[in-house]
Amino acid sequence: MKSSLITLFFLIVSQAAIAQTLHYEVIKGSKKLGDMDVKRVKTENGVNYQIDSEVTFRILFSFSVNYESTSEYKHGKLINEYTHNKLNGNTQKKSTIWFDGEKYTLDLNGSRTTIENPISYSVAAIYYEEPKDGQKVFSPQFGHFLSFKKVDDHVYEMESPDGTNVYTYTNGICSEVKVYRDFAKFSFVMTPESLQAVKRNQIVGGTSVVD
Repeated sequence: MKSSLITLFFLIVSQAAIAQTLHYEVIKGSKKLGDMDVKRVKTENGVNYQIDSEVTFRILFSFSVNYESTSEYKHGKLINEYTHNKLNGNTQKKSTIWFDGEKYTLDLNGSRTTIENPISYSVAAIYYEEPKDGQKVFSPQFGHFLSFKKVDDHVYEMESPDGTNVYTYTNGICSEVKVYRDFAKFSFVMTPESLQAVKRNQIVGGTSVVD
């Protein structure tokens, strides 16, 4: 009996952890280029996000892109966020932004600026929170706000200095991102297992605001 209870406890904990993680495959045509995991952990008065991805391209020669991001929200406001983008193991972009109670300080590749406007929606939250037409999202990697444009039901386009991304949502969760760049077109496609969990409401999207 005791053994069965312990097994049940760990099963519940395991399922709860899985329910907070979204898995994506990076696809170009019919070829898989890499993977991305997006994790959400709710805390007592906020939520934390973590993104990890690795993509390998071959255009004349092979190169690998690694991206990691961690962020913390409290009472619906971004408190801090860290991003690090590497190409073949070498840092391309690194940013850290933090809130001191009055304003944000952004350190982007060693250069610091101040941001007065409140930030309630940043790139890390995109995957769990469907935007609205015209909604602003803060990008630490570019150091300013970007805008969403609704192009279809639950489909939104976002322009950035790097190119265009098109986000598709299922039950409020981002299920696919089409990425258009000068050198390639590829997609982040949610795995069937994660998509099934979203459709069954085992993973539920929503605002980062926690009362």
